Amino acid sequence: MHLYRIAVSAIVFCTVLPAAAAAAESPVRSVPAMKRTADIAIDGRLAEADWQTAPVTSGFWERQPHEGETPDFATEFRVVYDKEALYVGVRAYDEQPELIKGLLTRRDQGSPSDWVSIAIDSYNDKRTAFMFSLNPAGVQRDLLMFDDVNEDESWNAVWQGASNVDGKGWTAEFRIPYNQLRFGDGLHKSWGFQVAREVQRTGELSFWTPVPTGKPRMVSMFGAVEGIDGIGEEPRIELLPYSIGGARFADVAREDPFNGDVEPEIGVGLDFKYGVTNDLTLSGTINPDFGQVEADPSQVNLTANEVFFREQRPFFVEGSEIFRFSLGAGDNNQEQLFYSRRIGAPPHASGLDVSEFSQEDQFSNILGALKLSGKTRSGWSFGVLDALTQQERARIIEDEGRTGSMIIEPLTNYSVAKVKRDFNSGRTTVGATYTGVHRDLRDTGMRWLHQQAYTGGVEVDHRFEGDVWSVSGRASVSHVRGTAEAIENTQTASQRFFQRPDNDYVDFDPNRTSLTGSQALVTVSRHTRHVRSAVGFDTRSPEYEVNDLGFQRESDFIVGWFWTQYTDQSAGEFVRDWRVNINAWTAQNYGLENLNNGGNVNAGFNLNNLWGAHGGVGVNQNRRDTRLLRGGPSVASDPEINSWMNVWSDRRKPVRGGVWGNYGTQPGTDSWRWAVGGDFTIQARSNLSLTLGPWFNRRDDNTQYVTETTDMAGLPHYVLGRINQTTAGMTFRLNYTVMPGLSLQAYAQPFISAGRYRNFREVVNPDDGDFFTRFRTFDDAELTEMDGDITVNTGGALFDFGRPDFNFRELRSTVVARWEYLPGSTLFFIWSQSRGEAVSDGRFRLGEDFTDLLSSQSEHVALLKFTYWWAP
Repeated sequence: MHLYRIAVSAIVFCTVLPAAAAAAESPVRSVPAMKRTADIAIDGRLAEADWQTAPVTSGFWERQPHEGETPDFATEFRVVYDKEALYVGVRAYDEQPELIKGLLTRRDQGSPSDWVSIAIDSYNDKRTAFMFSLNPAGVQRDLLMFDDVNEDESWNAVWQGASNVDGKGWTAEFRIPYNQLRFGDGLHKSWGFQVAREVQRTGELSFWTPVPTGKPRMVSMFGAVEGIDGIGEEPRIELLPYSIGGARFADVAREDPFNGDVEPEIGVGLDFKYGVTNDLTLSGTINPDFGQVEADPSQVNLTANEVFFREQRPFFVEGSEIFRFSLGAGDNNQEQLFYSRRIGAPPHASGLDVSEFSQEDQFSNILGALKLSGKTRSGWSFGVLDALTQQERARIIEDEGRTGSMIIEPLTNYSVAKVKRDFNSGRTTVGATYTGVHRDLRDTGMRWLHQQAYTGGVEVDHRFEGDVWSVSGRASVSHVRGTAEAIENTQTASQRFFQRPDNDYVDFDPNRTSLTGSQALVTVSRHTRHVRSAVGFDTRSPEYEVNDLGFQRESDFIVGWFWTQYTDQSAGEFVRDWRVNINAWTAQNYGLENLNNGGNVNAGFNLNNLWGAHGGVGVNQNRRDTRLLRGGPSVASDPEINSWMNVWSDRRKPVRGGVWGNYGTQPGTDSWRWAVGGDFTIQARSNLSLTLGPWFNRRDDNTQYVTETTDMAGLPHYVLGRINQTTAGMTFRLNYTVMPGLSLQAYAQPFISAGRYRNFREVVNPDDGDFFTRFRTFDDAELTEMDGDITVNTGGALFDFGRPDFNFRELRSTVVARWEYLPGSTLFFIWSQSRGEAVSDGRFRLGEDFTDLLSSQSEHVALLKFTYWWAP
């Protein structure tokens, strides 16, 4: 535990580390806002008198491709305000207006267009900003910037914008209501402010206030908008009721007493927001509907790890950055204290084979959820979320054919809270997070679930020495409690496997009724224009468990890692930018066994024609695998080599895309894998695009876990096999936009995966350095197969297991028509289809498999959803 104490000490050190004197910086640029004197029509033309008399601001700074130079395309803007909204008019000059690119897409969809964006730090905390963007076709995008440099594209606001192309270039006109912003009290406002412009055909990116690439900063580099007086006195309230009607069509057995071929789908609900103060917002949902959410991608999971699915439900996506507490380092780390997909997840006892026919909801119903969030002028920010899911029952056939029911999910309350404090102009932040889960397990029979689960975490981030150096730390504690059965399940779960026979440093106690664990992560990094480096320490105790409301794949490790990058973002004759990365790490468990050491080198570049590539090669010196046998003894492991490459084309072209591939091999086990895929878009018209994303992968793995079984004497046997698995799939997307508020999207993903096993074996010498003496392969004389079961008779031991061959086929598709008939109010037509089957056939036959897929059992849902946004 000494390493854990070192980590905690480092975090405490971060909290008291004095801020070094910041390097001298240029004075903050400011722009005055003029009070509106007459009506302004949001038509993109900037023809009103106020636009002609408002002060003009120009003098933009180029970031790409030639940092620090004067942009080739001049830009200027004006700011006007009234009691209800902020108006910004931007003139984007272009001597060749016929070359201006503006694709017509649905709202919030990125595209290779010219763009103008404004960002408002209305908290004036130098860390948080609301960004609004327009392209020449009038398409709106918005996002939330947080922690200075991070972005949340899921944030949505109700605002107006319009664009117009003319002989001088194009203009963008914004009207941002104050009720979509968050700001402190006081009549006189000084807000952080930024304007950015992207010229697609040359790749030029320019800002009003400079944002050098050598500084890991964005919001804190903003200028300011001054002179906004007398606002913020109006109440803020938004209501978004919905009604939905439709039907579900499914292939149902005639004798099924619960489900018909056609089932009605009817519902009503409400989303709301209330501004408790100017900087404090209460939002909530009652009986939320997520019918327009895209289906999760298909998966075949043969590992002991849970599959992560990204959140797509609007209520939980919006503002999710408030509750973020990452458990790991690196980009897009999925492990976190709060994983909102736990709320409303499939019932825990869903799909139990207790009845020939049954009827149950696919997901747990959310009775209601509330979020309270805000940020004060003094630097405090906080968020509180609480959600309640109802007790779920499945209707089943009981003995003697009677109709009955069983509980498949208990009544559950989920809660999350986070508070954070900014210091030193946003350069230092300290935060704390809490999560809690309470289940009502009375009379449910679900004693194998935790009754209560809690986590608490603290985090510190500190930038110093002119923002060149930064230190960050995370530490958290988990506590779960329940019956002895529930805690035994936790101890033997895939994150920890306490029952391993060679686990001599953690006690497996089947009588425990609670479990408490801890986690810590410390990172020190240095960021200059060309060289960026970081070193880190990451640890989780064996008892750590957050999966009741978080997402965690592993515990019981101590990891040290290092990363460095050299980058040059100054465009040359042919190359626009390039970078080289080096990574290295070492890992051990709390028994001080060295699990693996590894590293990789990777590099990437973009050419001036906007083609680019990235690739790398890495080595994992695997030493010990404590999870391969899933509760059996740890075994010696073998090194592996992996490599990857992807290439992309100029995204400005009507036909664009990229291809990717990867390859890995483990010579010591005679195993290999490879995968290829691509992503190709055809821009048939400015408002019509088709995207195809095919992929294909093969693997031949000699270490695939099959099962644990016991022989006639009760002795355990851990069976592995060599799997030959082939997987193919295609993601299809069609986007057609009639006008910015009216669009049609189609999505489909056929998926086929087949796996055939051979060379079954079991471990005999777990410490042996050679794979083929570490495991012994059963010879044909020891195996007997009958009716899908394989019996092994070896050395006097007799045991059996089911043949694991499989062929899984699935097709998911969705069509969504959206019409935003008023700002914030939308009419949806939604059609979704799902079909699939799984058979015990390990052969991959693409044509036959696809034909069988199209004729498999299917379910169709057709819905009409109506929402109306209301605000005073």
